[in-house]
Amino acid sequence: MAMARSLMGDVRPAAVAGLFYPSNPDELRAAVYSYLAADAASADIAANGDSVKAAIAPHAGYRYSGRTAGAAYRVLAPRSDTVERVVVVGPAHRIRLDGIGLSTARAWATPLGEAEVDVALCDDLAEVTRVSYADAAHAPEHSIEVHLPFVQVVFGDVPVVPLLVGQASVDEVARVLDIVWGGDETAVVVSSDLSHYLDDIAARRRDRRTADAILDGRVDEIGPHDACGCLPIAGLLTAALEHRLAPRLLRLSTSADTTGERARVVGYGSFALLPRPDLGEADRQWLADLARRVIDHELDHGEPLLLDNLDNPDDVDVPAAVRAPGASFVTLERDDELLGCIGSLEPQRALWRDVVHNARGAAFDDPRFPALAGDAWDGVSVEVSILSPLEEIPAAGADDVASRLRPGVDGLVLVAEGRRGTFLPDVWDKIPKPIEFVHELLLKAGCPGPWIEGTRAWRYTTLTAQA
Repeated sequence: MAMARSLMGDVRPAAVAGLFYPSNPDELRAAVYSYLAADAASADIAANGDSVKAAIAPHAGYRYSGRTAGAAYRVLAPRSDTVERVVVVGPAHRIRLDGIGLSTARAWATPLGEAEVDVALCDDLAEVTRVSYADAAHAPEHSIEVHLPFVQVVFGDVPVVPLLVGQASVDEVARVLDIVWGGDETAVVVSSDLSHYLDDIAARRRDRRTADAILDGRVDEIGPHDACGCLPIAGLLTAALEHRLAPRLLRLSTSADTTGERARVVGYGSFALLPRPDLGEADRQWLADLARRVIDHELDHGEPLLLDNLDNPDDVDVPAAVRAPGASFVTLERDDELLGCIGSLEPQRALWRDVVHNARGAAFDDPRFPALAGDAWDGVSVEVSILSPLEEIPAAGADDVASRLRPGVDGLVLVAEGRRGTFLPDVWDKIPKPIEFVHELLLKAGCPGPWIEGTRAWRYTTLTAQA
């Protein structure tokens, strides 16, 4: 049962006005407008008319992080005519909180006026397990409050939903975000700073690693020492997967950028969540070249290529389209002779990392073939195949499966009695008849007989590139 909505009173007073941001309304409004001035990344997204559903932005004092936060609100601003509600999710810094906390207030005060709370939606959320009213935790907290002047300037008098995350799981945060996700009428802002109190060089290095983990969706690699809002960030990234959204880096900075003090800094980052970009021909070729580069490096140096080297933007810029989770196969051939083929049938990691993993596997860990050596590398072609999502098809028998295959188009997965095998679409060149395609795959999987009762089947397509 939801508890009564009267603990805090009608309006939650501003707790950090005059500390984290100006208390004078004119000064505050002018400051927010100055931070909304476009930088390169946010200007590019805004100019392209991309629809930004959600953003990650910092919550430090405006002097330190205002420009970085402004980059996030800059890309949200084109939606100001359609957004009717803004959900702001921040971490609890000052009061221990079990689960996810709501505010009983009907509005939150800032120097720009009262930001109305979506009371009805908060009451609905209060019925969700591990979500409750937590006014004591909200009262001194700054992680949500510092965003409200940005919300007021960009969106006007829209209701807000302040959600404070304490001791909660990523899935719990993602579940609540799914409930409030809505459509074009709802925008989501996750509040978080990055590293704390490292020297400037170490902070920028760590924040770059954290940014790359965010861009790849590696939520397990973002901890409290990387981002104080690690749980809200991970929950947002998890929820965004279901909505086919991908993060884009807007800006990274540290407090040293404005104070000049480099011995002990705090890091800040802003990100936009956009519809996942399509995988173009140039992206596929980038992946094939990457696979060759990975193998080249290990043959030349005797050790794997460290992915952190690839994350460095000074070394190589990972395209946005290949950062989404994806499944791939890497095939090595010389004059139509197979030398290695390793792959993933379902997404387990960012697509570009999956290609790196499978390129190494095809070259050095395919149990059917000897590991590549330097003198065996000449003349070897590297083909990367990117798999579509698996589509299960009826599998009453081999003929039934064969009748649903499109020769030259479909790859096939068969699973029977714990055994699994797959043929990529390339195999049609060697086995052109569908029924033989099915029978040969059963043999490859080690299944006795032409068919086993209970066998399941999936088909998929691929996009390919060679290097």
